[in-house]
Amino acid sequence: MTDAPAAPAEADGATFEPVGTGLNVTEFPEPVEGRIKWLDSPDEVIDFVEETDDIEDYIVIVRGGTTTFLTPALTAGIRGVITLQGAPESHLGIVSREYGIPCLMSVAFSKGVRTSRGETVPADGVRVRLDVSARPNGSISVEAGAPVDDSPAPDGPAGMSPEQLAQIMVLLEKFGGEVPHGDDGDAIMRAGLTTSVLDLDEESVGRTISVTEANELVRYLTWNEWDALAARATEGESGLIPRQEYEALGILNSWLRHPGWLKVVDAAVGIQGVIDIGRRARTEIGTKINLLHSWALAAAPSFGRGIALEMGLHDEDHEAASVVEALSIVRRLYLGHWGGGGMFSSMRSYQAPLLDDSWIARFTKDRIALDDAASRTAFQKFSASTELLGFLHHFDNRLGLGDHGPYPLPDGGFVLVRDLFVNEPSFPWADVSGDLPYAVTMAMFVGPDSGLDVKVTDLSTMFTTPANYAPHISGVAIYTRQHWDTPMDELGVLSLDDAAALRTRVEAVSDALYRRIATMDTKEKVLAGGRVYTAGFALPLARAAGVLDDLVANHGFNDLHPTAEGAYDRIVGGVATEMIPRLFLTGSWGVPLRDDLRV
Repeated sequence: MTDAPAAPAEADGATFEPVGTGLNVTEFPEPVEGRIKWLDSPDEVIDFVEETDDIEDYIVIVRGGTTTFLTPALTAGIRGVITLQGAPESHLGIVSREYGIPCLMSVAFSKGVRTSRGETVPADGVRVRLDVSARPNGSISVEAGAPVDDSPAPDGPAGMSPEQLAQIMVLLEKFGGEVPHGDDGDAIMRAGLTTSVLDLDEESVGRTISVTEANELVRYLTWNEWDALAARATEGESGLIPRQEYEALGILNSWLRHPGWLKVVDAAVGIQGVIDIGRRARTEIGTKINLLHSWALAAAPSFGRGIALEMGLHDEDHEAASVVEALSIVRRLYLGHWGGGGMFSSMRSYQAPLLDDSWIARFTKDRIALDDAASRTAFQKFSASTELLGFLHHFDNRLGLGDHGPYPLPDGGFVLVRDLFVNEPSFPWADVSGDLPYAVTMAMFVGPDSGLDVKVTDLSTMFTTPANYAPHISGVAIYTRQHWDTPMDELGVLSLDDAAALRTRVEAVSDALYRRIATMDTKEKVLAGGRVYTAGFALPLARAAGVLDDLVANHGFNDLHPTAEGAYDRIVGGVATEMIPRLFLTGSWGVPLRDDLRV
């Protein structure tokens, strides 16, 4: 809600008056000033970029906190971003941080003009000033005399009542209104366990877990997902991609497909084979065999089961034993990742140093010093543009990103590693990607006196305190992996000049892909996003096990299950936008299996 002071502020000969506050993504010491542009559709974004000469003077306003809607504007170099929905941990928050673009989210303006839906925003062309010097909140002031529309807002859907809003805030702050985020929440969730299902060793992963163990693992996952994504629950809508609709369809389809696919993998390579596949996260960079994909294989089928039960698509006993079998197989992947111990990074103080020690020596050998402003800027622009394409290529979700670390260095500093996947050949839209590499990996060096606190979630996404970690990066090693199976001794090693040249190609592909997605109709977008979820979650495991062709030919790998297809109209007709946030915030998607279930 808006909580702006009443008095105008005067600086540099111009008078500004406060009109709103919002959640600040990254701290910048100086105020940021620019002209406003409201963007409401992909066509408006494209026209704005094509027709605006001084685009670096603009602060754009958008409705939601999703990344890809603003792709052309971000790469064109806008000065700032304001959103009406979303939080710093949302995808747009993550990418604006990488670009070094000031961003305030979930802003409610006290006055301005009306959008087509009746929201209040400053008029196009009006100058605004952002105070983004502190977190969690920043403020917005508008030049005195800016246009104001005092007419009644047009009729539209009723907003949340104060009571409903208060209830949502409680659920965002504590899981089920009781369990907090972070280490304290992890301790509470683990204290309620009666089994050691979250602890990995050779003996336990060699057997099928019990129903009790499966229920306890799913229960922990309901908190674990909330812990990682609660702030993103308020991300809001995208003007480009119908996220909640494809998430609901894709997760439902994951329940109907993943258990069967996991059985095919297990039959093909056996228990030790699955463990060995998981171990690739320790020996390879630029691989999707990472925490995020394994986490999704554990969480998505159970969440999808919760959606199916919520929608009345089947009863609680339908294929219930497959939940136990699927979780048993995924635990083997995790043993390969870690070598033993706790299953999730939330059990490891949110640290995920997966790679073997030999990689640190390799990163150090290939390190490029970032000891001047030009080199820092060159790296930051390359990093941000590549990350943005990773999101866009994967339909605005995190499968295109994989953070891990921190990896300690002898001098007391550490290395953060980020894998970005910008050319996944299994997606039909990869034909616009040309000869871009499959993956780009950046090993970022941080000195011993940075004071930077790092948290890596189980979804392979890094957050830091302070949020702006870029000034603390003292050096970087940059690699390309041309194909998903390129050997580690054939990786490309990039100089900053190489990275700048690759950035030009990346941004051209981003522009072409954005325009292609913008021309898709709603169903094409939903089905494409659902495919990224269901098939994308399982793709690296299927490839590594050598069963991808079999899954495509005989097990509907790239197709909707008939049950999911039958639910499509209900999902896109409004069910998803209400159901997904509710199941997520309450954890009610984790429907327990019956104690007397026979496995």
